[in-house]
Amino acid sequence: MTSEPRFAVVAVDGLLTGGASGSGELTYEVPATMAAGLAVGQLVWVPLRKSTVLGVVTALELESPPFEARAVHAPVEPGFVLGADRLELARWLARESACTLFTALAPFLPPGVSHRAVEHIRLRPGADEMYDLLTRAQQRLVDLLAERGELSLEAAQKATGQTLTTVIPKLVAAGVIERVARVAYHEPQARSERYIRLLSDDPAPVSRSARQESVQADLIRRRRISGDAGLVRASDVLSRTGTDASVLRALAGKGVIEEVKLPAGKEPRQRPAPAPTLTPAQAAAFERIEDALRQRDPTPFLLHGVTGSGKTEIYLRGVARCLRERRAAIVLVPEIGLATQIVGRFTDRFPGQVAVLHSALSDADRFAAWRGIEDGTYKVVVGPRSALFAPVRDLGLIVLDEEHESAYKQDSDPRYHARALATTMAAQHGAVLVLGSATPAVESAWHAHNGDYHRISLPSRVGPALATGPSWSHRSDLELPSVTVVDMRQELQRGSTGLLSGPLQEMVSDVLRRRQQAILLLNRRGLATVVLCRACGHTLICPLCDIPLVYHEDRKRLICHRCNFQAAAPPRCPECGGALNYFGAGTQRVEQEVKRLFPDARVMRWDQDAVRQHRGYDAMLGQVERHEIDLVVGTQMVAKGFDLPLVTAIGVIQADTMLHLPDFRSGERTFQLLTQVAGRAGRRAPGSTVIVQSFTPEHYAIQAASRHDYDGFYAEEIDFRRVHGFPPFTRLVRYLYRHQNEQACVAEAEKMAQALARHARSRAPGADIDLLGPTPAFASKVRGKHQWQLVLRAVDLEPLLDDLPIRPGWSVDIDPQSML
Repeated sequence: MTSEPRFAVVAVDGLLTGGASGSGELTYEVPATMAAGLAVGQLVWVPLRKSTVLGVVTALELESPPFEARAVHAPVEPGFVLGADRLELARWLARESACTLFTALAPFLPPGVSHRAVEHIRLRPGADEMYDLLTRAQQRLVDLLAERGELSLEAAQKATGQTLTTVIPKLVAAGVIERVARVAYHEPQARSERYIRLLSDDPAPVSRSARQESVQADLIRRRRISGDAGLVRASDVLSRTGTDASVLRALAGKGVIEEVKLPAGKEPRQRPAPAPTLTPAQAAAFERIEDALRQRDPTPFLLHGVTGSGKTEIYLRGVARCLRERRAAIVLVPEIGLATQIVGRFTDRFPGQVAVLHSALSDADRFAAWRGIEDGTYKVVVGPRSALFAPVRDLGLIVLDEEHESAYKQDSDPRYHARALATTMAAQHGAVLVLGSATPAVESAWHAHNGDYHRISLPSRVGPALATGPSWSHRSDLELPSVTVVDMRQELQRGSTGLLSGPLQEMVSDVLRRRQQAILLLNRRGLATVVLCRACGHTLICPLCDIPLVYHEDRKRLICHRCNFQAAAPPRCPECGGALNYFGAGTQRVEQEVKRLFPDARVMRWDQDAVRQHRGYDAMLGQVERHEIDLVVGTQMVAKGFDLPLVTAIGVIQADTMLHLPDFRSGERTFQLLTQVAGRAGRRAPGSTVIVQSFTPEHYAIQAASRHDYDGFYAEEIDFRRVHGFPPFTRLVRYLYRHQNEQACVAEAEKMAQALARHARSRAPGADIDLLGPTPAFASKVRGKHQWQLVLRAVDLEPLLDDLPIRPGWSVDIDPQSML
């Protein structure tokens, strides 16, 4: 009796979502020619309906199933096998996100494998022995393969002039040839990178060009910080200074710099940036994390430090400790485009050892980074939530910076939260998990209060060094900026109808007089949020979403912020021909108002539209850092993680924009945004100010933010959630259905509600479970489709996760971060 497997259980791509329809695994027969080489975790091609699709082998069996199984089509080469730990993690992920097993496995696969596999055929050893038994057509194909070697199916068909529809299956069955799905990775083409080296500090040659001066100053500053006068990547300098290649050519011609071209990947190993001396609070925090690294304790740490308290330095020390022990580290940031500064600190501290992953990389570059991580070239991985799937070996540390950010939740299958996935990975590998934030998620703080997480506090900002020396006593603490809340109801009573109150205008004037910088926040894009006819009351509405269109002055367009429908702004009302009024305010209106009030100020608008026009964040950040800008008007983008030394004042135009939305997290998000944006001010010197304008200044989220009082906010928020039964005291599952016909939505929602009720009664009889809905979603219509939702709420969700019912057409989000 043979011990070779006869059947393979395969997690298959292309099946419906898991839950009641199963895990998405099918059983296939293993061809005899493939039995010896097939392994659990291997990537294969299998037949499904009338096509072939990717699959991952999850089990090998000797016993035949009670049905006739189709055969595995071909293995994928170069061979790729997922380890047992990844298969185990994927099963957990599939259950926690209500998706098929293949959907949960897909993020672990090499980049590009899902759309670059091409079928090839090749001769098997011993094919000559059966040659005389073959038909003429079969012999022609065998002769072709003997002459040319392995061929793609398309090349074989072209060379023989036949479809080979029956020839290939019969040769495979006879063991003469074998199929293989070969992945064309398209390796990055050899290319060079430009580097520059500073040759002269003399300011005379560049005195007549501000742009040349900025490049020279940047290189001098980099040399002073790193103590290294070596080569610097030209693209990094151009990004920081906002200049172009013509400036570098001019400097090279003057002998100020030297230009050098090196093959990509052969960049010079830079001297690591020096590590600053830790404060007592930082040293105590790192000591606890270092002990956990030594003991391989996976209990999560909640590193709660005020803005500017030096959390990043703790991360850097933890990574350094991992590298000394030859272990790997993963550092997550919410959005890679908004994390330029923190990414730079890691690449500066650990030159040549950091792989930065993000969606802008090509398949080829992503695969090159993936392979470098797998073979151990890169022991540090920095990136967004998807970096958790990087093939690191011997994982020692996972860091989630700004762990409260909603960007850590995936909005498509598999709908995982990076915090939950990282917690499971840390337990699996004996790695340390650090969750860092100045405004921790309420759920994380609750876990810390209950003892599920270790809590570490950094209550003070790290000030500048007061003198040189090794002792921490030469560093000072910085006070947090003072916050004033302006009641806009009283401003209106005083006859002030502008966007900027009197106190805010005075603050901006003072900043400009002192030649410093200020940020003005309004978390809404555009010029006018409602365009209304003053005669008949007609409002210009998105035809696909039934919400008001927003007017964007820079593009002279009306835009739907839900589906991106765009239309030219009509000169008159399309209903009655009357005049149109533009109401509401976005960042573009604030920009206009600021320029009117302060005509000599250099104003930059920082929102999605402006970033698109500037082709990225780096150039805009460089302008602010070089003090080419006095006032920044922006959305929540400006509140996320930037360290801008000259920003000493913050103005929040409307603190209420998110506060009254029908989402139980609205108060939390308001507190986090206000606290985070206030944290951009005064990171180098005391005396900074923040002014918050609000029509509901008495709300506890605004009051707590004005006092920098996280504990006070948490006490109010956790009581609210306990009373009303929201997380962390319950868990939620949000079901969403879309259809062009609203009555079809209603009918389908009723069927789904009945299925969920039956499931709850059978799996958890008598349990504390609510079914909220069905109701229209907050966004009741998107891109021409109506949306209805159901929300399942349970104190204990675990018994319900197995075989969770999901009817066709529904999307399911377990532990949703938004109810909107």
